[in-house]
Amino acid sequence: MSFGRKKKQKEQQQQENPYLSARREYGDRYGAAVNEAARWRQICFFLLMLCVAFGAMMIWMSSQNKVTPYVVQVDKQGYSVAIKPASDASGADTRVVIAALSNFITNFKTVMADIYAQRRMVDEVYNYVASGSPAEGVVTSYYRENSPFDENRRTTLVEIISVLGIGSDGKSWQVLWTEKEVINGTVTSTTEWRAILSIAISPVQDVAQIIKNPLGIYVTELNMAQDIVNN
Repeated sequence: MSFGRKKKQKEQQQQENPYLSARREYGDRYGAAVNEAARWRQICFFLLMLCVAFGAMMIWMSSQNKVTPYVVQVDKQGYSVAIKPASDASGADTRVVIAALSNFITNFKTVMADIYAQRRMVDEVYNYVASGSPAEGVVTSYYRENSPFDENRRTTLVEIISVLGIGSDGKSWQVLWTEKEVINGTVTSTTEWRAILSIAISPVQDVAQIIKNPLGIYVTELNMAQDIVNN
């Protein structure tokens, strides 16, 4: 019986298709290599997509203007004693805010005979006013009613008396100043004025805006009136 089984297996082996045998042998020899090549193609495609994504990100980042302004403090001899990014300037640094608000009021209320100098001062005022804010409306309305380019306007000199912070948030300020009207080199009248301002500090990244307002101090609200009490 064992002899019959062996004979039957031998007959089955003889009747087996030689093409199937060759295909099986080919698969055993080269199938692993084909699968390995396919796997490496998938890895290469993934790396290619990753490189494209990183390249697109680098192009987008390079197109963004990221300029960090720096505040440099110098001593009397002109040597720098403190250097730090302007974005790190805290609201507690009142000296910077005082200087900015003093320049803002001086440029806003000064009237000069030199039309070119006057136009530059008007531009400086708008550089420190937040776009679309209530302060911008106040400034525009004032210039509309009291144009500094009017030929009948008298020369007005502004002298800042004080700039004081109101509250603990550092956003509200009070400015006191005097205005002297001058005719032919003679002061004809002196009035005292008071303004309440609200400010916002916004980090500046655009190069053009850094030149105009390097520290990003903007006036958002402005209320001013002649100080009658002290007159």
